[in-house]
Amino acid sequence: MEAAPGHIAGRENVRHLVLDMCDPYRTFARRFFPNAVLVADKFHVLRLLSPNINRHRRLVEGNRRSAALRRLLLCSRYRLEYADRLALDQWLVSHPALRALYEVKESLHTLYRTRGYVRAKRALTALTDHLATASLPELQTLRRTLIRWRHEILAYFSTGLTNGRTEGFNNKAKVVKRRAYGYRSFQNYRLRLLNACA
Repeated sequence: MEAAPGHIAGRENVRHLVLDMCDPYRTFARRFFPNAVLVADKFHVLRLLSPNINRHRRLVEGNRRSAALRRLLLCSRYRLEYADRLALDQWLVSHPALRALYEVKESLHTLYRTRGYVRAKRALTALTDHLATASLPELQTLRRTLIRWRHEILAYFSTGLTNGRTEGFNNKAKVVKRRAYGYRSFQNYRLRLLNACA
């Protein structure tokens, strides 16, 4: 018997689905995987403010992607050396808009270091309440996004699931293809990739 158009075999058995923060993805997932718990990918939540931070940085520094400041601003403060944190704090004093974006970005990192669903729920509520008084339009947009994706963000704290493994395989596939300067035969590419991922 032939499957109906749009049918995905076994979709009712999918229990969890980790997805990027894209509304069409979520709409598709809800429609085709009705029994799955949707989880917003941690990496994409943490990167929500990165484009805005880079844009504000370029207004100050110009478009130097290799600049050390870019790395300091985007890296989790938790992983920075004391001297780097001190230098960054001193620099941000002169740039209040960038400092506001940076502090909220760090609040997102702090949220993901929270243990337990209940604590995370309280922390996310506190963050969105704090953002309600923010003057920057980027932070108001972030607040709306966090509220709209609240259930999917909090689902991470129940499941601990991310797209890390999938992203790793995607990266490996690109590296294999790049190293060979492309493949004419998909079968050869498939075999080489299976070997690389074994």
